[in-house]
Amino acid sequence: MYIFVYGTLKRAYKDLNTFTTLFHASTEWLSHAVVRGDLYLVDWYPALQLGGDNLVFGEIYRINSPALLETIDQYEDAIAQDEYAIKLKHRDPITSDYVRKRIHIDDMECWIYEYLGEVSEDTRLENGVFEMR
Repeated sequence: MYIFVYGTLKRAYKDLNTFTTLFHASTEWLSHAVVRGDLYLVDWYPALQLGGDNLVFGEIYRINSPALLETIDQYEDAIAQDEYAIKLKHRDPITSDYVRKRIHIDDMECWIYEYLGEVSEDTRLENGVFEMR
C-alpha cells in the first residue's frame, strides 16, 4: 500500500509533531513524485485539488500498517473515497476537509488526499511545492 504526500507528512517535517513522527516510523520513503493538480495554502497547510495542467511535487511512501490510514484520515480530517461517494449519492452533508482517493502514479496505486473546501486563486502555490515558513 502506497501514499503520495505533498505537505506536512513529507520528510522535511518528520519532527513537526507527534503524528508526523509516528507517520515516518510507520512508513518507508520510496521516491519523489509528481501529480497533476493545483496546490493552495489554506491557513498554514497545503490543499491539493487534482486535475488540470499544473504539477504538484511530493513524495511516495510505503505504508507498513493498514491501520495507519485511519489515523491519517483523522489527522487530515478526511473521508474515505467510498464513503464520500455514498454521501454524494444521498446528498448527505460532507463535513470533512479532505477525501482520501486512489490514483495511479507511474505503475503504483497510491492513496492521496484531495481538498474539498473552497480555495482562492491568490493562495495557489504556483511552483507546486509546499514549504513551511
